[in-house]
Amino acid sequence: MICQSRLLQSTLFAVISVVLQAADGRSQQIDTARALGALRDAGKTCEADRENLWRRSLCGPIALVDRQTRLVIANDTVAGRRFVRLGDAFVTVLRENQYVANTSFPWGGRSWTMVALPLPADHYARVALVMHEVFHREQSALGLRQADALNNQLDMRPGRTWLRLEYRALARALDALPDSRAAKQHARSALLFRAQRRSIYPGSDSLEATLEIQEGLPEYTGQRLAMQLTGEGPHRVAQYVRDYERNTPTFVRAFAYGTGPALGVLLDEFSPGWRDSVRTKRELGALLAQSVDFKPPAPKNLASAARARANDYGWNEIDRAEAARDSTRAPTMRGYRARLQDGPTITLRQSIDSLSWSFDPTELVGFDLTSAVYPAGTFSAEWGKLTVERGGVLVANDFSRIRIGAPSATIGTGARTINGDGWTLALNPGWSLEPDPARPGSFVAVRR
Repeated sequence: MICQSRLLQSTLFAVISVVLQAADGRSQQIDTARALGALRDAGKTCEADRENLWRRSLCGPIALVDRQTRLVIANDTVAGRRFVRLGDAFVTVLRENQYVANTSFPWGGRSWTMVALPLPADHYARVALVMHEVFHREQSALGLRQADALNNQLDMRPGRTWLRLEYRALARALDALPDSRAAKQHARSALLFRAQRRSIYPGSDSLEATLEIQEGLPEYTGQRLAMQLTGEGPHRVAQYVRDYERNTPTFVRAFAYGTGPALGVLLDEFSPGWRDSVRTKRELGALLAQSVDFKPPAPKNLASAARARANDYGWNEIDRAEAARDSTRAPTMRGYRARLQDGPTITLRQSIDSLSWSFDPTELVGFDLTSAVYPAGTFSAEWGKLTVERGGVLVANDFSRIRIGAPSATIGTGARTINGDGWTLALNPGWSLEPDPARPGSFVAVRR
């Protein structure tokens, strides 16, 4: 037993050493120094916090995972899992059935933080990313976990326009600190633009509030703790928000990564007890409105007041950019409609509890108000696994339906692996594709 254990340990070490040092064209080189530094920073950050931010320790297991090799560099070990020491960390291999993503996940009977490698080169951004995901690990225990809420209205021209104006006003509020009077004035402008946007899309207030709790709070936590560790101030968050407004492709599932840290840092300034209040009043914008004494104009005056204020934040520039965006992406949207709505399709149905997925939240395209196109991603449920590399997949916002364009080739009876243009569907045993009675020429996955 001792010899066998040593042999397995030696073999694991050899494999890990080869991968860590690999520099050929087939595998990316893993920056172990940066990974080890990130784990040390996480330890310093949670120890320095001393449960002050959320009245709960943020210390816990973290796994930094390479997508290609599935190697894990961790700050702790997993019972029954072999590992190799690397400095003050541990290296092992991720279990086979676990997706690689920035998330929290169960492993060895504990909740872990996972962060996909490579990590950002910038120190502040690296700390913010890791601690964002650390918060997700503790989010349920804090009573602050929410369901995913897609905001498709934020991929439409009016929604994007007023959101970008809000971002700009929030950034100027942060830059104005410590001048409280000026900061509050810009914060009121941001809230005015928010009120105007939500008036256009009834019901969007609850959708936006939900995502700001689920993703805005983790991003605030990451950046607040990065500020404390690096000595950066609100100006760094302001720069982040400006960059986010200019460079983020879509805001459907991503807008709260920009509003969350800005709202949180402003609330730290104007209402220091807000982190207790948010547990019951789960609306960051409403908490900020209360702290800066913002009251929206009467509904009949809201649009004109917002439009007049918008001139100070670059209305003309944003309006021209959004008009150009609509024109540029029109052919892409027609292609999505032809492939995923009007033409023959394959439909997969599941409950959200049975679905696992991995995707880039900054790339989702609002198809309509109830479904979104994921340009790429990986999805698995009882029916099997769908891998989409290009061409897009149409997903209902409640995740009950996934739809891809059917392949031009005939689908063989009993086929378990089906390849389409840019996608592969691997069906689990007992499942097959059958003609969809609701869509002539289309198919649906059913259990035999």
